[in-house]
Amino acid sequence: MKTRLINLFFTIFIVSITSGQTLKFVSARTAEPLSNVSVFTETGTLLTTSDVEGNIQKEALLPLKDRYVLVYESYDIGNLTSQDVDSETVKLEDRISEIQTVVISSKKAKYMTVRGHFHVYLTVNREFNVYADGIATYVYDNDTKKLKNVMVEQYRTFAKSDEDADSKKVASLVYEGFLQVPGLDEIGRIKDHKSNGKKNGYKEIQGIEETRMQIHRAALQEKGYTIFGYSFYDFEYLNSVSFTKGSMDLKDFTEFDEKLNFKIKHKSEPEFHQMIKYSKFIPVEVSFSNAPATSKLKLNPKKSSYTYEYWKAKGFPNMQPVFESFFKDSLKEGANTAKP
Repeated sequence: MKTRLINLFFTIFIVSITSGQTLKFVSARTAEPLSNVSVFTETGTLLTTSDVEGNIQKEALLPLKDRYVLVYESYDIGNLTSQDVDSETVKLEDRISEIQTVVISSKKAKYMTVRGHFHVYLTVNREFNVYADGIATYVYDNDTKKLKNVMVEQYRTFAKSDEDADSKKVASLVYEGFLQVPGLDEIGRIKDHKSNGKKNGYKEIQGIEETRMQIHRAALQEKGYTIFGYSFYDFEYLNSVSFTKGSMDLKDFTEFDEKLNFKIKHKSEPEFHQMIKYSKFIPVEVSFSNAPATSKLKLNPKKSSYTYEYWKAKGFPNMQPVFESFFKDSLKEGANTAKP
């Protein structure tokens, strides 16, 4: 009898910890899964973001807090409570937003240019480190869909204070080098990833107006790599691309999101630190040209360069107010070097 009770206890225990491991965010309006919902603590720690199916891992929320802040499409859309975490699905009152209208010129030519808005930011141990946003144009070969060039038009950067920086303490450093425009090299050949679905961890979600595709890759999961006294480990790459429903053509893509996750430590440190880079690009204009414009402006991660307040444009993915709401004066903007 005693043995049976012990076995029953362990059965119940195993079931309780292996079921309901994920929490799904869906729209209260459409019931569609909400991807890229960011879950913050009330002090600004970014714990996790939902995947293309709207799922997060519940373990990312541990130790459990009374309340979490949810951010979707750069807006605070409410709170998640500890009681909500017990559920399998949470309905969120997401903002009513139309898919950004992309202006497309009909003239065919050697090159296709995709102009749009971007942001990129990095967290270290899930704490804010650096942020940038701006306007960029990507130039593709119109036949092969290979990326040929990237031009930055306007941008601004923000970083935490580096007064306590110590090269032997990973978490104390400011990583401006991660402030780069999103890498859109593979969007034009998304069909190749679909055909190699198992290899690329491919997923596809059909929405009311869009088709959303996700690619997942991993590396150095079991053994790390060491160089110059730093060890790197457990790389995970996740990107998702949205297209107008029914199309996989480059000119019809509506959003790109990227997440790079890895661990790093200095040889003098006992534990690894979690580094996560997030980036987003939203196209607003597609055109064709045999001689696309060029620009000498490069994104300097220590500076800003803008001639107008582009971040106030409708639909711009401006995460700066979100970080400012948590950290206020600790965000330092790079000096604006643009000539009026």
